[in-house]
Amino acid sequence: MSSAGNATDIIISVHNHYACTRELIEGIYRQTDSPFHIYVVDNASTDETADMDKIYVRNITIVHNRRNTGWSKGINQGAAIGKNPNVVVMTGGAKVSRKWLENMLAFMDTHPRIGAVGPLGSCSGDWQYIDRVREEIAPQIPMFQTDDIHERNRILQYHFPRAWILIDGMLSFFCVALKRRTLDVIGTLKETLAFRDASNDYCMRLRKAGYVLGLALDTYIVSRQPEKEEL
Repeated sequence: MSSAGNATDIIISVHNHYACTRELIEGIYRQTDSPFHIYVVDNASTDETADMDKIYVRNITIVHNRRNTGWSKGINQGAAIGKNPNVVVMTGGAKVSRKWLENMLAFMDTHPRIGAVGPLGSCSGDWQYIDRVREEIAPQIPMFQTDDIHERNRILQYHFPRAWILIDGMLSFFCVALKRRTLDVIGTLKETLAFRDASNDYCMRLRKAGYVLGLALDTYIVSRQPEKEEL
């Protein structure tokens, strides 16, 4: 387990969807330069996810639950095991590209009252959906001529190196970075709430405690939200 001074615990709560989760893990290994430890909480998967610990052994801990406890409880379970000063919450369907983690951590480290930082995303139902952000907040975001995540990130990092904004909307927890000290203040995700409601509730609790939310304009992550059976 990494214990570097600015290391990150990456918490992934999953139920099945082996191919997506494996793609995410391999992407993290390839695209992340800063120190990290991955915690995969497997909520009683019935596919190859249950055997993932036979494949991955480097900087990773895989927890197998005997029943599907839901996405939020899985995230809380993983966060309770980790000890690093940064925490990233993810869904198994996310896809990352170069500097994804470093960009979000750089924003979060600019001020202690930044409670959570998220990337631009691909899900049209999210507040940080890239087309919505372009239309409502940052019209300077270019219209992409490619669906390739790596090329999109190269374009964003060229136009918006270390460019960040504070937002009034909610962050989706398909990928969100927080400080562990902030988690200690706010507490855990509400386990009775489904994914989107749990994300919104936590954002509201952050704001009530005096924190602000931020969006990294130089980072784009493909997202897949948990399905009903995962909640």
